Amino acid sequence: MYTRFVKLFSKDITLLYEVTKSNFKLQNENSILGVVWYLLGPLLLFGIMLFVFSHRLGASIEQYPLYLMMGIIAWNFFATGTGRGMTVITGNAGLIKSLPIRIEILVVAAVLHALITHSIEILIFLGMLFWFGITPTLILLYFLVLFISFLFTFGTGLILATLYVLFRDVQQIWSVLTRAWWFATPIFYTLTETGLGAKVSLFNPLYYSIHLSRELLIYNRIPSMQLFFNFIGFAVTTLCIGYYLFYKLRPRFVALL
Repeated sequence: MYTRFVKLFSKDITLLYEVTKSNFKLQNENSILGVVWYLLGPLLLFGIMLFVFSHRLGASIEQYPLYLMMGIIAWNFFATGTGRGMTVITGNAGLIKSLPIRIEILVVAAVLHALITHSIEILIFLGMLFWFGITPTLILLYFLVLFISFLFTFGTGLILATLYVLFRDVQQIWSVLTRAWWFATPIFYTLTETGLGAKVSLFNPLYYSIHLSRELLIYNRIPSMQLFFNFIGFAVTTLCIGYYLFYKLRPRFVALL
């Protein structure tokens, strides 16, 4: 039994590696700038928003350029991971029909691809930290936040991928929802302690991802453990819902692809 488990695990890891590598190559195929494109989008958005908001919404925020950049790249990881995960099953219909593979590995590969992109953005952000004279002494705790963010993104990706197989309108609905979610998340503004936004954000998983990352990397402060527990709760709950929907509806996938 142990040998069989090792073989299955090894097969899954190999598939995950090959699919992730293939996704990364396809993304950069026939591209002159290659991975540079991963940075241009966030940097252009950062430059525009910094110009517009630095003397208004950001005037009272300590280290606002770093505050803004962290919000953008943390959001991008979630948006990119869920966007790629949503269409990965339908996009690999031929592979699913021809080979007996664990389909959820494809969703993991899509989120892992987004994590690679995010890692490049984080390296740029670390360079910005040193430019501003900040040493991220709590960076190890940040990797815990990143792991929780990965689980939450994967769980959301499973839900979207499952629903997208059944209803193609999910992509348009998700596009509208993420636009509203973007503005509801304190990416380029801060919350007042007694305002409605602070209360609403307690039910926003992206608030925890971004806030915890800022506290650890920019301000070198250890946030309340309650914030970590809340974020873990959102991630685990989303993951459980995602797996439940996925396994419940998976028998219908092949007929609908």
